[in-house]
Amino acid sequence: MGALHAIRGASVLSALRPGHNYRPALDEVFSLGFDLVRVFCGALPWAGQSLEDVYANLPTFLAECEARGLNVYLSFNTEAGTGYDLEAHVDRVEGIARNFPVVVLREVANEPWHDTQGGRLEPGRCAELAQHMAWPVGLGAAPDDESHEYAGGAFAPVHLDRGRDKWNMVRRVREMLQLSLDTGKPAFNQEPIGAAEVSDPGRREADPAIWYTMGALNRLFVHGSGVFHSQSGLDAVPLGPNQRTCAVEYLTGVNVWPGAHHVQYLNTGHAGSPVLSADFDYVCRVYSGIDGNEGFTIALGIVNTLADCKIEWGNGYSPVSVIRELPGVTVWHVRWNGSTTRDHKGPREGPR
Repeated sequence: MGALHAIRGASVLSALRPGHNYRPALDEVFSLGFDLVRVFCGALPWAGQSLEDVYANLPTFLAECEARGLNVYLSFNTEAGTGYDLEAHVDRVEGIARNFPVVVLREVANEPWHDTQGGRLEPGRCAELAQHMAWPVGLGAAPDDESHEYAGGAFAPVHLDRGRDKWNMVRRVREMLQLSLDTGKPAFNQEPIGAAEVSDPGRREADPAIWYTMGALNRLFVHGSGVFHSQSGLDAVPLGPNQRTCAVEYLTGVNVWPGAHHVQYLNTGHAGSPVLSADFDYVCRVYSGIDGNEGFTIALGIVNTLADCKIEWGNGYSPVSVIRELPGVTVWHVRWNGSTTRDHKGPREGPR
């Protein structure tokens, strides 16, 4: 399975629109500890952004990112349904990008299947356009967060399904691990539901605990890599106060376990798992990441109290401390005490 380095990204998607001062947003992103920004490089009628705006503003934007030590992820094609020449546009943006080493990731299109792309960006077409671009290139996020349809690039961009309740939404970061295992390519959590000042189910999520959990699950399943998405990030402006809190919690979650190396995922009931069982009427999932003789266990979507979850520890593991506790989520530092033989080769059944 391929692996990305730990990419701590943030959205500044409409930064290239005419007359917009994106610098305060870049300053904040850098000050918070993010190291990469994702930006749209196509037409954005809703933001008044034309292709000419992109060509005019992208060089300065990249220079400003370079001055701050921020890497950049370019999404080349948006709103292709407006009818522009795809090859000419990709070549023009690529010609600018190649002058700036801070451009470290590229994708052919943002949600290439979306109606706004006009049906012009099927997987095969995206693969053709990717040949015009320096790699690593992703083709774009598929309509289903488990789909391999657009996984033909160097990595698989994922837009996490927003159609479930917030805990069953965030726990699906686990499906990105499966996508990586299936394709042999890194899966990249690049545009989950966006943070906001007030929740808007299916579109925006204001609960900082969800954002902490998103970061922690990114560390468990995709080596810590992802992009923090937000309403302010869509608009490329400084974060609102609650969105800033969510951003801080997200990064705290990413740092739940040091490094970006692989930790072994073990679900409740897997052979060798620190957690033998739990009452899933009172907790959404209980996942563990094992690193040598220790690791971390995260219980997410807790209803009522931890006691109601009836978490049974075993296989020689026990919690030694609580790493973080927020409403609905608790994370423990766990350690193997040597009292049993560890066997981490087991069935992958059980709640995912």
